[in-house]
Amino acid sequence: MDTPTFTLLRALARGLHMVGSFGLYGTIFMAATLLRGHPLPALKPLAWTSLTLALLAAAAWFLLQTADFASATTLSDTIAALPIVAQDTRFGTLLLSRSAALILATLVFQFNFPRPAAALAFAAIVAESWLGHGGAMTGTIGTILLATSIAHLASSATWLGSLPALHLALKRLPPEPAARLTYNFSPLGIACVLTLILTAAIQFILLIGNPLALFTTAYGATALAKFLTLAALITLAALNRERLTPHLPATRPQLLRNINLEIALGLAALLAAGLILQLEPPTMAAMAAGS
Repeated sequence: MDTPTFTLLRALARGLHMVGSFGLYGTIFMAATLLRGHPLPALKPLAWTSLTLALLAAAAWFLLQTADFASATTLSDTIAALPIVAQDTRFGTLLLSRSAALILATLVFQFNFPRPAAALAFAAIVAESWLGHGGAMTGTIGTILLATSIAHLASSATWLGSLPALHLALKRLPPEPAARLTYNFSPLGIACVLTLILTAAIQFILLIGNPLALFTTAYGATALAKFLTLAALITLAALNRERLTPHLPATRPQLLRNINLEIALGLAALLAAGLILQLEPPTMAAMAAGS
């Protein structure tokens, strides 16, 4: 069962799982670091909302991927294959383990232990690298792709996943702490952006290779859409840093609107990431054709 519609459904489920897990980690990360001296009760409901999205999307992804593995044509065939996929595949073991880690992280966070909760959520985030191209390949290229995937996921989860909590904090905090939070978030965002650019460049070289593939393959077109979304995110973040942050609190309403736009762009980028991970990279397609 590998029709275009089925592939899009798997991509949507995977992308939404990333959205939920990133949001959970980012919320807990903010509570453990930049918001440590300013506890916000509203962060806990935000964490539960993110967990719920992550788990619902994970369930859909697990079901759809099982149907693909088993070449199932009916729901009963898919259900029958679920225990086998859960026990005997890397996908099943990792997805269930990561989901358990996200649940545990949320519970630990509810009992006001944000640092260990953030560590658990972070481990669940980076473990997804073993479900990507780097986790499936051996040799030097596989090692490089795995390392860049870990760095890419960690940076994007820290930056994009923290945006909902940042927006919430800027709305709830008094003007002075809100301005200080924005200043402190800026260097973190810059570090994440630089890491994303570097890792994206390495992934482009190893997985796409030829710039023409950006326009002639489904993988390349999806990667191009993701690159453009990332460029828009970086532009917006730079505008926030240079034009709005220095003039807080007067610019807080505009900054909140821009963060909302960043969240929307981040959602689009993660959905594109969910799709690109369902497609065959041009370099791998070329190797398969030449073998």
